[in-house]
Amino acid sequence: MEDAGLRAQLRQFRNRMACKGIAAHQIAAALIQQYDVNPRVAFRHALGLTQTQVAEQYNRRWPDPTPKTRKEISYWECWGGPGESASSPSSARAPSYQDLGRLAQLYGCRVDDLLFGPSRDPGPAPTAVPYHVIADILSSLDSAGYAEDVEVGGVPVTLCAAIGEGSITVSLSRRQFTELLAAGGLAALIPATALAPAPASAGTGAAETAGYWRQILTAHQAGHHLLTPGAHITALTDALSDISAVRDHAGSEARHQLRRMQAEFAEHISWLYRETGDLASCWRWADRAAEWSLETGDTSMATYMMLRRATVALDQGHHARAADLARAARHADWDVPPALQATAHLYLARAQAVAGVVAESDLDRADELLAAGHRTTDPAYLRFYTSAFGEFQRATCYMSAGVPGRAATILQARLTALPSTSHRDRAVHLTRLGAAHAADQVPDAAAIAGIGALTEVRHSESQHALNELQRLDAALTRGWPRQPKVREFHESLVAATAATNRHAV
Repeated sequence: MEDAGLRAQLRQFRNRMACKGIAAHQIAAALIQQYDVNPRVAFRHALGLTQTQVAEQYNRRWPDPTPKTRKEISYWECWGGPGESASSPSSARAPSYQDLGRLAQLYGCRVDDLLFGPSRDPGPAPTAVPYHVIADILSSLDSAGYAEDVEVGGVPVTLCAAIGEGSITVSLSRRQFTELLAAGGLAALIPATALAPAPASAGTGAAETAGYWRQILTAHQAGHHLLTPGAHITALTDALSDISAVRDHAGSEARHQLRRMQAEFAEHISWLYRETGDLASCWRWADRAAEWSLETGDTSMATYMMLRRATVALDQGHHARAADLARAARHADWDVPPALQATAHLYLARAQAVAGVVAESDLDRADELLAAGHRTTDPAYLRFYTSAFGEFQRATCYMSAGVPGRAATILQARLTALPSTSHRDRAVHLTRLGAAHAADQVPDAAAIAGIGALTEVRHSESQHALNELQRLDAALTRGWPRQPKVREFHESLVAATAATNRHAV
């Protein structure tokens, strides 16, 4: 905590720089370097605000029955940041992700700036439109609200999508809008060659034939958030039927490669069924993928399906079964990619955490394997298994072992790194963050995280994430049924579930 002498020095230093017309983020960076204060302290002083003034501005902008006080601002400033315990020292509290976002708005900076300090080069970078922004625009095309903006007089349809901390606006003609809407958005992201007729001749080279289907699968994997899981399943099972028809008349080399391709399709269909909440179909397709992969000697896919069974067992609370599967995957006498070895360690740690044991050795070994990156020969479907995935699993272990504060710290930091279009991942992270806050006896923060997760679920239509939200709701309504935020979350979830059920019918 800063004393009166330090406050005076910070104020004088800030005033001298402000008189020279230096921007607030540059003043904050200088305060961090000169006085070794954390970013939240630096940005507040860079704007010349006291903790009381920040609390007053916060309450005016976001009124709440329980207003913020100077003490909350002090708690947040005493927190050491990502990776530090939220309860050490006793005067420290980690702010919720929502509170960090609101502080960033008050201070005119980014959430990342409040966690890690302002960027060294605050100048505007060249604007590049990344894949996920285009994907988010296209995924918005199914929204009825946009259709209402289409006017007969040729007025363009305007779409807006997040890009970093800002946004990008794209205008489409009515004809372009209609064409993209009819294509469901996905076709616009698939290379033109992927839309050609399926190869029907058995004379087509094995590599070219398998390459064509892999292109289709890759488009569905990369654009998984553009369509509902059910729409992807329909398209992929249709494609799988076409592969079977081609394989029936192919030569031995092509049959081998197409069988491996079928295993990859089955794996992704298994994952999609898990997202819909249909675990019986998830198991069935996982078994099919394992059978086909072993038939071709693809031990990586067979191990992957073993771990798929382990993660579903963890979700269902069958921890002993999950541990057995993880050990089998870890000790199999196969050349298993490092990412899969790491995943086996992580799932074994999760299985042990339910008994209150944090298997740090398994978690650390997984970190080492994931930090090494992927080999050039590793399957493409392992590209999502990164250090960020390992951190998320570590947070889940801390939750299960009864250390929710450490889990919340990790999850808050990871949320800032997720792009706005990663709706499914954001839904799952926010739900786990809510569970961590609930376990830490902070029901309002848990409910706020739950409300945020519900918004992301509406985008992703992930039944798996919705099931986790229902478990969070049960814990909150059981422990704090009269809390206003808890009631708000509960009512929002009930309405969303009812709407989902009506849509399913």
